Amino acid sequence: MRSQGRVLVVDDEPSIVLAVRNELEFEGFAVRPVGDGAAAVAEALSWKPDVVLLDVMLPGVNGFEVCRQLRRHAPDLWIILLTARGQEGDRIRGFESGADDYVVKPFSLTEVLARVRVGLRRVHARTAQSVYAFGDLTIDLDARTVMRNNEDLALTRKEFDILALLLTNSGKVVRRDDFCNCVWGDVNVTDRVIDTHIFALRRKIEPDPSNPRWIVSVRGVGYKLQQT
Repeated sequence: MRSQGRVLVVDDEPSIVLAVRNELEFEGFAVRPVGDGAAAVAEALSWKPDVVLLDVMLPGVNGFEVCRQLRRHAPDLWIILLTARGQEGDRIRGFESGADDYVVKPFSLTEVLARVRVGLRRVHARTAQSVYAFGDLTIDLDARTVMRNNEDLALTRKEFDILALLLTNSGKVVRRDDFCNCVWGDVNVTDRVIDTHIFALRRKIEPDPSNPRWIVSVRGVGYKLQQT
């Protein structure tokens, strides 16, 4: 049977690894387990999985640091954090570390499987790539670069994904649910998380972030990009 995709399971609890591995392999996924942070980074860079299920509380290097390292070297990798830490602050820290999704223990195997499939849809999606320019900005969706007057602007992965979503819907209101579905992979993030990322993006691309010209708020609904 053809593999549905590669999934790296990073957890030091054998019972969790066994249950998740059995479920994913039954559904046709190729699975490799590792039990610590350093091994997770090495295995991810050599095996090149599509999705990583990553526990936060690991021996040695914790999951947040693993996430940061993977994101630097594998920007298109889909990372799902598995953790018992469900407080909002931990979720925000996870997203800021580069995670795409967040599942709180105890979880159902059905939920994990659904999250993995969402990640694969995002990883394997093929969209038209284009170069856009407005004001003093040039955005290359294929190269994932943003330049101002021929100088690179350093955007995080989430900031770029937000900008790309707004850009491909230029002039239209992008609702908060759309950010959740398209940027965070169906994760129900809070309004505060979205607003924080928008604020950070404005600081990087707006001539006057306190008086936005490009990314404007639509009260009670979401945001839109206006290029005029």
